[in-house]
Amino acid sequence: MPAHPNGVDRCECLTLSVTRLDSTDWGGGMLGEQLKAYREARGQSREDFAAFLNEGLERSYDRQRISRWENGGERIPQAVVAFVRKHPVLPVEKPGPALVVSLANQKGGVGKTTGCVNVGRMLADRGYSVVLVDSDPQANAGIHLSVDVVACEDAEKTLYYVLKGAAKAEECLVETRNPRLRVLPSSLKLAESETELAAQQFSHNTLRSRLADLRRSVDFILIDCPPTLGHLVTNALVASDTVLIPCQTQPLAFMGMGTLRKQIDFVRERGNPTLSLLGIVPTFYSGRTTQDQATLKDMHDTYGQEVHIFPPIPNTTLYPQSSAGGDALVAFNAKAPGIGTFDLVVQTLIAERDRRIVPAGHGVMTHG
Repeated sequence: MPAHPNGVDRCECLTLSVTRLDSTDWGGGMLGEQLKAYREARGQSREDFAAFLNEGLERSYDRQRISRWENGGERIPQAVVAFVRKHPVLPVEKPGPALVVSLANQKGGVGKTTGCVNVGRMLADRGYSVVLVDSDPQANAGIHLSVDVVACEDAEKTLYYVLKGAAKAEECLVETRNPRLRVLPSSLKLAESETELAAQQFSHNTLRSRLADLRRSVDFILIDCPPTLGHLVTNALVASDTVLIPCQTQPLAFMGMGTLRKQIDFVRERGNPTLSLLGIVPTFYSGRTTQDQATLKDMHDTYGQEVHIFPPIPNTTLYPQSSAGGDALVAFNAKAPGIGTFDLVVQTLIAERDRRIVPAGHGVMTHG
């Protein structure tokens, strides 16, 4: 990490800034250099940082105002100082251990990849080290984040080769536009893993074992699961600490959730008893349609007493359009519909990681 202009390491400067903000004798002030270190630790430009503040504080700051604060030309408002205190970015000099999260649903097109790329980017923007494991042979997550999946396949640096033991996960990671977010890419060849894993005894533990070293060196691992309930999904669940279920507010998507819940229970019983269900994210929701309203109500009536249900993500073309830009939508539009829900997911994941003090590994799942 680059050194601070005064000779202080930026990690040290930012940690000092957060410590002072938390102390009782700080008095509400904040140095411009500390605000700059905070912004840079989030991986944000001044324009992006202004948008971040405006969304949280309902103000209309611009990059010129941020520049004046950082250069000492204008006092930083107390409201901004308080907001920063509530959204600390704590740089981790030695990341890990990771919280492993699967985004799963056996139905395709429900927003798993959208959730992965946006939550991953938001965690990275907060200073965490994140790996997105693309476990879908369609490779949509990697493509969304501008990964050249064809080149990765040609180099035999994809998840398929990691599962076979022909490559290490750490060797296959590809940086995205925020270098704290890296992708373990997929390719069409990954589809062959279903048959190959089925032929192996105790194959449910393969991904868990292949991610063991990586798990110790990063903060979060997000697994974008394929739209099936096969061996790839079972491997993802065995490797995970918790599961997030994106579910389209349509009857067919909702009806299939019972089968996924049974799969999660199966994995708990066979060797991963601490696997939790983080929650359900209703997706593609339109409050103007009776069907969407009814499905959302059914979701709350059926699962609301035992599972946290996040606010619905509205049906908008902005998310698929962001793929053409090669990054998560939140990187282009921090005020886009649904970003607030993803922010709640991010906060929940951070709290879950802190609560667990993530163990180094899981038990071995028995064959069957």
